[in-house]
Amino acid sequence: MWHDSYVLVVLVIAGVAVIACTAMVSLGYGGEMAEFSADVPPTEMPAAGHLTATDIMTLRLPLSLVGYHTDVVDQALHRMSVALGERDTRIAVLEQRVAELMAGRLQARQETHTAPAEIPSASAAAGDRAGDRADAEETW
Repeated sequence: MWHDSYVLVVLVIAGVAVIACTAMVSLGYGGEMAEFSADVPPTEMPAAGHLTATDIMTLRLPLSLVGYHTDVVDQALHRMSVALGERDTRIAVLEQRVAELMAGRLQARQETHTAPAEIPSASAAAGDRAGDRADAEETW
């Protein structure tokens, strides 16, 4: 019996020690885990502005134990999305410039077609004034 009571005391002390250690670690007193560097080589991709369809087709993503490396795939997809976003913005700006140039060209054509029609009316008005002047001289 004597022996059984020692075993019970040791088990209680061990239980309290486990609970105390768990509480300390959960409160942050256990230290931090070490950060390990990635064990995959970085993907060979150009900058987002220079990314081409060939770069995407030749991209080979590294495999891990259960599939592709998630971090590498996320980085590659982020680079591609940035490249597509930059391209979309550039295309929108260029389309806006083309629309403005086309509108300017259309306006210039309309001005050149309407400008000759205004010139004869101005000379006709000058001719009417000359006729009025002749009438005025006759009355004197």
